[in-house]
Amino acid sequence: MLGMASIQAQHLGSSKGASAVGVGTGLPYGGIGGRLSFNPGDNVTMFGGLGYNLGSLGANAGLQLIIPSQKQTEFYFTGMYGYNAVIVSKMPGARSRSYYGPSLGMGLKINSLLSEGNYWDVGLLAPVRSSRYKDDIEAMENHPYVKLESKPWPILFYVGYNFNIGSK
Repeated sequence: MLGMASIQAQHLGSSKGASAVGVGTGLPYGGIGGRLSFNPGDNVTMFGGLGYNLGSLGANAGLQLIIPSQKQTEFYFTGMYGYNAVIVSKMPGARSRSYYGPSLGMGLKINSLLSEGNYWDVGLLAPVRSSRYKDDIEAMENHPYVKLESKPWPILFYVGYNFNIGSK
């Protein structure tokens, strides 16, 4: 009897075998793009994101560990590897460059009340930026003819909506 109560409390989007496709903005969505996710176990989500990162194609892959909850919202920790910084150049002949490395963070899955298995995904990430990125930013800051308009924030925000595409 107790086992059945815990199964019923499990959110469909966090259950083993569930999969979803999402659209959003931020690193887990490749910049501005999409994400495909699959749960190999209860409260564990593997994902990959692909999108446009304002300079080129952005990609990330990672894992979420979800804290089980009987409420509409579930908290999770996440880690991923992929692009986590971009330098977009407006100078003629110069190329934009993407930088890769790990990012760690936390977020919330806000489960839909209308469509079982669908959910909003919002969170914060702390990217671990490469020394190559740091060297390139420093060189730009010290160059007399280059104006650096902005630098990426040390903590990044993301948001997306995910649609249930299957579950066991």
